[in-house]
Amino acid sequence: MPSRRADPFRWDPLVRLTHWGLAVACIANLWLNESGEEWHEWLGYLAMSLIGLRLLWGLTLARGDARLGALLPSREDFRQQAREMRERLPASPGHHGSGKLAVWAIWLTVLATGFTGWFQNTELGFELEAYDWHTWCTWGLQGLIALHLTALVFTSWRQRSNLLRRMLPGKAH
Repeated sequence: MPSRRADPFRWDPLVRLTHWGLAVACIANLWLNESGEEWHEWLGYLAMSLIGLRLLWGLTLARGDARLGALLPSREDFRQQAREMRERLPASPGHHGSGKLAVWAIWLTVLATGFTGWFQNTELGFELEAYDWHTWCTWGLQGLIALHLTALVFTSWRQRSNLLRRMLPGKAH
């Protein structure tokens, strides 16, 4: 059985800022304020802007696991994930295969939620019942958030690694 070791990996400050900013915007819009309020709209725009900033960062100045190219899953990512889970190895830096898919699923669902929220207030959106699309997106997003949190807890337990620490302020040890 592998011994516990300190996890020196930390996401860079901009990745952490966009992650927690997106988390706050989604929590506030899904569970803390009413749809149709001005704050609801602004938080939706903030969420989409944070994803845009993260994508721009990942395409330009980010390094290592924060680059967008590092978030494209490969067969080897899934093999490594299976090996880590089977052997209870501590998690590798960055995301494993299903984690990479989850990142894209959450980003795309947040963008779809924001777009349909905006679109439902247009004449065409009203005619096409975009309100229903927006509702479906919010339900999908809540499911992805639940899956993300469940995977975080399960993987941290299974691999004996505190994956949450990677997203908290502070330096790697």
